[in-house]
Amino acid sequence: MRRQDILRRLEERLARGEISEKTYLEIKDRYESEPEEPEEPEPTMADLGSTIGAAVAQATQDAGHAAEEAVRAVGEAMRAVEFSGIGARLSDETIKIVGSGVVSGNPVKTVEFRSAGSGRVQGPLIAQTARVAGACSFEGDVTVEEFRSAGSARVAGRLKAEEIETSGSLQVEGDVEAEELSASGSLQVRGKVQVEEFRSSGAVRIDGGLKAEEVMIELGGTSKIPTIEAEEIRVQATGGFFRVRGELTAERIEGQEVELEATTAGLVRGDEVRIGPHCRIDVVEAKELVVHQSSEVRERRTPS
Repeated sequence: MRRQDILRRLEERLARGEISEKTYLEIKDRYESEPEEPEEPEPTMADLGSTIGAAVAQATQDAGHAAEEAVRAVGEAMRAVEFSGIGARLSDETIKIVGSGVVSGNPVKTVEFRSAGSGRVQGPLIAQTARVAGACSFEGDVTVEEFRSAGSARVAGRLKAEEIETSGSLQVEGDVEAEELSASGSLQVRGKVQVEEFRSSGAVRIDGGLKAEEVMIELGGTSKIPTIEAEEIRVQATGGFFRVRGELTAERIEGQEVELEATTAGLVRGDEVRIGPHCRIDVVEAKELVVHQSSEVRERRTPS
């Protein structure tokens, strides 16, 4: 408050008798002996604009921080909660589908993927393990260390794993690459299969051919593999001698040790070849050859 305003109010109080003349004079003398303080300038419109802008900017920044914290909190909750009606449980290390559920991503990346019931994965899957019980459709490539399926599984792309074990039905539209593949039931691969160890029981169809170190096929249905290349190949029929339940059709079979049953092939080539019961082979080229009396070999060749 300016000095002249203070003195004016003192005069008003003196006139009303609220203070004595002596008190008035003492206060007046004290204020008049002090230097006049410079008046503060009135704020301009520009100053008001700057002040308001700064206040709005600070409020916006605070609101942004609050929104980020809210999103983070919701994200943490979503990763730990099972979504009602979706059946997908998500966390940093696990994706679980129970009942019916869909997960999507580009890629879907986790440590462990599990599906029990009816599941669908939209996008490539990258994980350490993938386990399916029931039915699950993978709409992209699957890259895992361990793939296990009991029921029905379909991979729209490529399947790559260290170990694959399937019982029921497995359909792969692309190639299959693994160290070990064990299948019982139905196995269908549109591409090629390249593994170290291949074991199957049931019906097998591999459109792109099979290449491995060891192949063991136990026929339980109609199987078709255009080419089989391995060091050791064994194809066994089931159902007994008079009622064979399965058969294999191939264009070319090549290995060091080859043992076949219930197989129809154009060319069989190997060091040691045994043609067992119920086979029809156009050409066999082998260093050592044994042919069962119930089988037919049209032409026999010795490697030059």
